[in-house]
Amino acid sequence: MSVRAYLLDYCRVMIAPSRSRVLRRVPLHAFLVGAITVLALSGCAAPGSTDAGAAPASPTAACPSVPEVPDAERDCAVFDPEAAMAENERYREQLPVDPATQADLDTFVEPARAALEAMPAPPTIDGVIAALVSVGIDERGIQTQGGYGTGVAFGASLGGGCLTGGVYEDGRVEVAAGGIIRDGGCLAMSGH
Repeated sequence: MSVRAYLLDYCRVMIAPSRSRVLRRVPLHAFLVGAITVLALSGCAAPGSTDAGAAPASPTAACPSVPEVPDAERDCAVFDPEAAMAENERYREQLPVDPATQADLDTFVEPARAALEAMPAPPTIDGVIAALVSVGIDERGIQTQGGYGTGVAFGASLGGGCLTGGVYEDGRVEVAAGGIIRDGGCLAMSGH
């Protein structure tokens, strides 16, 4: 007899009028709590047991691939840590732009580099923004990060693409033109 059939039979006996003093002493709510618990647990299987037609259990944890242990013998979702890290950094990649847009963006590179190189040291966020605005870039499209003793990184939106780079404490200036990043915008935030 299955657990479910047994419980149903027991319920019929408990609910039906009975002259037994034992059955009358069992409060209905205690019986119901017990019955619900048994019904809920009756669907659980012991670890390692399987039904004949049941699908194998899905892994509940991830683990890195290790050459010494074949992936098929592992009881977890195997992943390649190097590939996962590379995929995790893809948000920084710039999307491609068409050649005409790239040509337009490239016209800003050298003027921006000259304006940034002419800034007084140390580089500041306000100084970087002022230098980029001086070459015709709209201030509303400029994103910056830094200015805390290491330099200032910037990304400036320019009609379908971006001007990106940085001005560093050692006086080095980097400026490049390209598409927006996969994450959106022009400046990939660190620690993102």
